[in-house]
Amino acid sequence: MIRVEHLRKQLGNKQVLSDVSFTVEPGTIFALIGPNGAGKTTTIRCLTGALQADGGQIELFGENYKNFSQIYLKERMAVVPEERHVFRNFTAKDYVQIWSRLYSKWDDTIFSNFVARYSFDLSQKVESYSIGMKTILFVGLCVASQADLLILDEPTQHLDPTVRLEIMDMLKECASSGRTILISSHEIFEIEEYATHFGIIKEGRVIYSDSIDNAKENHRIVDKGENLQASDVIGLVGSSVLVKTKSDVGRYPRLNEIVVGYLTGHHERSLSLR
Repeated sequence: MIRVEHLRKQLGNKQVLSDVSFTVEPGTIFALIGPNGAGKTTTIRCLTGALQADGGQIELFGENYKNFSQIYLKERMAVVPEERHVFRNFTAKDYVQIWSRLYSKWDDTIFSNFVARYSFDLSQKVESYSIGMKTILFVGLCVASQADLLILDEPTQHLDPTVRLEIMDMLKECASSGRTILISSHEIFEIEEYATHFGIIKEGRVIYSDSIDNAKENHRIVDKGENLQASDVIGLVGSSVLVKTKSDVGRYPRLNEIVVGYLTGHHERSLSLR
């Protein structure tokens, strides 16, 4: 569905992306995880055509990105950008009219249920919505589009815990129906609740990518001083160490521990292990 290889992008004097590579398989929820400024949003903007990459290759739906017409992209891809910018004086009803014309598989029933659940006033100007309500509206439009590929930048931004869980469940239902979802987030504690695959991006590079299940199977959390023979030391997680190994040492990690381990010291051998 998505294949990104050695993506590079410079903005001004800053090299924002230096080596971004990952693959998103059909029917999965892939989370691009990293701290603010790591390059998540720039990667998404390159994928959606908002920015042109300086180098590397992007394949969407099995074809080179450069071969796509904008109409074809609009038909198969729906996007929730990080910036919740809206058109001035546009109501929610105006947005529904635009989206329903862009997407031939638009589902009025899905969006109507969304409106009822979250009590949207479709006659209200969207610029007057809170950031959280804008997020909910755009996620609703994205899901109702029935596009093959959903790309959502920080889809739970500014939402209360209950709504976060509802959005996560909704995205899981979308994936179970065969659609593919790419999200970006720095909320590493909630990713495990709904994503199936992930990539860790740090300083413009994807330093690790895998399915969540496989990553847990191939890593361990061990205490300092334990025997690390035949283990690949990744990084510190609090007072413990994340290692990549198939040996029966320590305990299996949680996803957030894997992410923290890679972000704190990707393959650094100089860790103090005593």
